[in-house]
Amino acid sequence: MGSYRPLIGVTPWYDYEKSLTYIKRGYLEGVLKAGGLPLLLPAKAEDEVLSEFIERCDGFLLSGGPDVDAKYYGEENLPFNEEISPYRDHMEIFIAKKALECNKPIFGICRGIQILNVAMGGTLYQDINSQMKNTIKHSQEAPKWYPTHGICIEKGSRVWESFKSDRARVNSFHHQAVKDVAPGFFITSKASDGVIESIEHGNHRFAVGVQWHPELMWQEDITYLRLFEDFIKAAGKF
Repeated sequence: MGSYRPLIGVTPWYDYEKSLTYIKRGYLEGVLKAGGLPLLLPAKAEDEVLSEFIERCDGFLLSGGPDVDAKYYGEENLPFNEEISPYRDHMEIFIAKKALECNKPIFGICRGIQILNVAMGGTLYQDINSQMKNTIKHSQEAPKWYPTHGICIEKGSRVWESFKSDRARVNSFHHQAVKDVAPGFFITSKASDGVIESIEHGNHRFAVGVQWHPELMWQEDITYLRLFEDFIKAAGKF
């Protein structure tokens, strides 16, 4: 028999009109490549069922997707807030809170970093181009794997450990971003315009959120798989 693969619950995309629950390949394959066993979670489930997933899974990957309902951080949805997924909002905020309570590893990608932050009391920019000044391009028109802008990384953070550098380049597909960082989290990287690109919890086994999409990048450059590997390693020790 092979070595134990930590079971990783992966949050899905959900198409209301077509009643489809699905995920893009890079997430599941990234977990597999890094040594984990991915499990696609249901988009709609009772809290009791979600609690069973919390108990049985070794870690959780919060995937990218639509905007977070602004009610979760005490605001009204402004005109530039786009598609909202109520089932996902509820499920992912529940999972984020419980995983952090249980000290189970959790990795948030794009929307995932925003969910992590909101679940623990942080806020978001509903639209960085409207609410921040002099932003660079964060919705790239380039191949999805291609890094289009730089980030500056805090030394000693998990993101720094993954790149072994205080600078890196990442891809970008978002119009929302972390604004006020949730208690317990700290900023580990920013873009040149001040947009927060990653956060990490200071007292947790592994609670990391990144604003870029490493699941689209590691197939072209294995460097971008290192955060997946760090995540799976932490889940394997639970």
